Amino acid sequence: MSSEQQVAIVTGGNSGMGMAIARRLVEKGWRVAIADIRENKTFAEELGGASSFHQCNIADYDSSIFIFEHRGSDKIPPKPDLLCTDVDYKGVIYGTQLAIHFFRKNRVPGGKIIATASVAAVVPHETYPEYDGAKAAVVNFVRATARILKDVSLVKWSNWQSSDADKSEKENVTINTVCPGIVHTSIMPQEMIDAVSKECLTPVSTVVSAYEKFLEDDSLYGRVLECSADQHFFLEPPTLANGHISRRAVTVWDPLFKTCHKESSGLSDAIP
Repeated sequence: MSSEQQVAIVTGGNSGMGMAIARRLVEKGWRVAIADIRENKTFAEELGGASSFHQCNIADYDSSIFIFEHRGSDKIPPKPDLLCTDVDYKGVIYGTQLAIHFFRKNRVPGGKIIATASVAAVVPHETYPEYDGAKAAVVNFVRATARILKDVSLVKWSNWQSSDADKSEKENVTINTVCPGIVHTSIMPQEMIDAVSKECLTPVSTVVSAYEKFLEDDSLYGRVLECSADQHFFLEPPTLANGHISRRAVTVWDPLFKTCHKESSGLSDAIP
């Protein structure tokens, strides 16, 4: 190991886990830069000369630059283009919110939402990590919203509000996602198609039939369907590593749900 003092930048370092990590690193001899959106130098001063505080908003690229105390002569890389995330993930959220709003206006409230993810959402492709992350977010978004939309009485969540919702009815919305493999479409470079054996390509017809499966079967919701060559495979959520302890960590705690959405979840297994 190098004899030089090791340096860490801890974002969100003025509270919670970030604070505990910063404290521990200083105890182990590290020099720590504490970054937080709220200006508060108290904790950094408490840790002494081995730490410093930097106010920044990590959601803003230009603000994040100053965590690194770069010299003016340094050539900083340009702000990343996150259009992929805007289209592949934010677009799903926007579309879902609008669909729910208009589904509620149907004579019989309800409808079907099918999001397009990718097999790269489950097994990442090293060529395009942003795409992998966006598609993985789609998969978890679908799984997280499915039970609420299918089974719970109409709710007026803070971000899903519909003033004319009838509380006596169910949402009756199913949401699922399709995860295609490599499909030969116009946006796929021919060189990439040529590099993949023909048997590994997924025909568009396989993807279309996956959509039909969800459209025709009302019992399916929150499901993830991989399209691979000419076959479909339902993908199950990952196994919980620590059994009931892990399960409890991802079970809805109704008081927190009420804080976020202004009413109870309506889920039978929610923690009261």
